[in-house]
Amino acid sequence: MMRSDQRRGNVLGVLLLGCAAVWGAGCKKEQPQASAPVDAGVVAVADAGVPDAGSVAKVVKPLRFSDVALWPQGTTLMVTYTLTNPGTAQGRGDACLSLLDDQGMVIEVKRMGGITVKGGATDSFEDKVSLGVTAWKQTRTVMLYTAGDNRCSSGVLSATSELLRLLPTGQPAPADAPAPQALQDSQATDFEVSGVELIQAGLSDDYTLTYTVKNVSGHRASGSGCLRAYVGPEGAPHLEESPEGDFNLAPGASETIKDFVIFDNDRNWDRVTVLRLFTSPYGCADYADTDNTGFKFMKPASVHAPQEGVESEPAGDPEDETGMDSSDAHDPEEEFKSDQQAPHGE
Repeated sequence: MMRSDQRRGNVLGVLLLGCAAVWGAGCKKEQPQASAPVDAGVVAVADAGVPDAGSVAKVVKPLRFSDVALWPQGTTLMVTYTLTNPGTAQGRGDACLSLLDDQGMVIEVKRMGGITVKGGATDSFEDKVSLGVTAWKQTRTVMLYTAGDNRCSSGVLSATSELLRLLPTGQPAPADAPAPQALQDSQATDFEVSGVELIQAGLSDDYTLTYTVKNVSGHRASGSGCLRAYVGPEGAPHLEESPEGDFNLAPGASETIKDFVIFDNDRNWDRVTVLRLFTSPYGCADYADTDNTGFKFMKPASVHAPQEGVESEPAGDPEDETGMDSSDAHDPEEEFKSDQQAPHGE
């Protein structure tokens, strides 16, 4: 009888001869299949929840804007647009809008809304964003782009779409428009305050603060004012505080702000002796420190707690008086054509 180890050796020899015969006939060992080619500069992403083996690569390409229409309505900007996804992977995130000044500096960045566009598909959107009157008057071009969720404020460096630059009318921006400049963080030291005036209308509870703020930095800076009222020695905590206007200024530009002063307790006007006007990116949410000492002034002798039953004469909204420079006196609405198209999809 043949021994078991000899039998196993004979069987193995037959198998090896069979494989050699097959390869010798022109067949070659099967190699792992390469992934589908991906366009240069894009990323291949496997379907979520599907094993890597055998999965088909999803091609991610920048989204494209088209059919954009802009129209301001008071303090709101209506925007309609179409997004095309030329890739095969789903595009999702946020649609973003940047307002740029005449130097290409970012005035403000707005999130328009969330977007989702399937690969190879096209979809239309209609959004509205809050609009500061002062910021819109200074806007010379508008930049549209998409970014990941909550990434609009990161700027165009995080864009997942092609960038679309337009005039405030919705027409294409000229080719020689200044290149966009990244938004820089504002600091309390960017601002200089002068011309502070506090007035009470008669014996009423109508108190108005007027001041001029100047951007002394080399970049665009935005912020707001905060008036704090004090009693007692230097360094004592403030007794009252009141927000006092917002501003967004180009380097070297100034603006005159006029706003109401509102205390939680009007009777404290008879206790207050010293006031400080702070200007910083965060207004009353900011703390006073060595970089933000505020503009100190004594409470005018004519300002007191209001007399009960006395009302002030009706007056216009002091925020309407912006005191903008003539270089900022630009109203894009006046450039709109009378035959502006209706919102897309209506």
